[in-house]
Amino acid sequence: MKKLHLSSLALAVLMCLGMLAACPAFLPRAEASAPSEQPVRPRHGRPSQQVQNSAQYRPLTPYGTTGTGPSLYVLMYHDVVPEGTPCNPWTVTDTRLREDLQWLADNGWTTVLPGQLAAGDPIPGKAVMLTFDDGYRGNYELAYPLLQDFQAKAVISIVVSYVDGQNPDFLTWDMCREMVQSGLVEIGSHTYASHNADQRGIKRLDTETRDQYEARVLPDLQASIDLIEEHVGVRPGFFAYPNGHTEPWAMDFIHSRFSVTATTCYGPSRLSAGLYGLNRYNVSMGIPLSDFLPA
Repeated sequence: MKKLHLSSLALAVLMCLGMLAACPAFLPRAEASAPSEQPVRPRHGRPSQQVQNSAQYRPLTPYGTTGTGPSLYVLMYHDVVPEGTPCNPWTVTDTRLREDLQWLADNGWTTVLPGQLAAGDPIPGKAVMLTFDDGYRGNYELAYPLLQDFQAKAVISIVVSYVDGQNPDFLTWDMCREMVQSGLVEIGSHTYASHNADQRGIKRLDTETRDQYEARVLPDLQASIDLIEEHVGVRPGFFAYPNGHTEPWAMDFIHSRFSVTATTCYGPSRLSAGLYGLNRYNVSMGIPLSDFLPA
């Protein structure tokens, strides 16, 4: 009996640790690699680190339960690099992305866009949303041709200051317009310049009053919306929280301007619970999609 009691206690502890590990505050993210002033491409790491590090980002409960109602699976990508380039847990090669798109097609998954969700369009039983964060140039040069090949849809959430500042590692406005005009891509917001090296994102500062917070963050969010609409011709309806961190002081502002938002917590989302704060699975080289999605 004592042995059984200890085993049960150990199992309970492991379950609690698993729940903590599923939340963004306990997982490293690609956003942390983007400095506040001079962004660079994510550090790809040495090839020997690639598989060794991947296991720590594997979700403990890949399919999970979502209660009643249809579920939506959301995949989170960041940069896409040529085959042979060493990858960190937030980059994938073009070969891997092609394999992912082929796996989705072979297993009957249909890609959907945030605009379809917001419009209330009928969602297929095996619906998946592809998201790309930050707006790296590889999203256009490598990912976009693959989306065209498979007629797969995706939303790319850009850090607008990188695009507007013509950073060579990131998309241009012309690239954004071309992809949107194809009907396969939506451009979402990842803020204007609140993608900070301290990983805070839009979280309030400890010493900040609400007025100070709103003066600092809300104009940044509005600038991202206005510039995307000005240069792409479509008002963004999707917002990806930097580093996955939400902030109550910005919630009303964000909900009044975006129809769909996403965090970085692992798991499927129940659509009956609404379109705000959707969960996402981070895709990395060492973890196959079959660990996230049922075939």
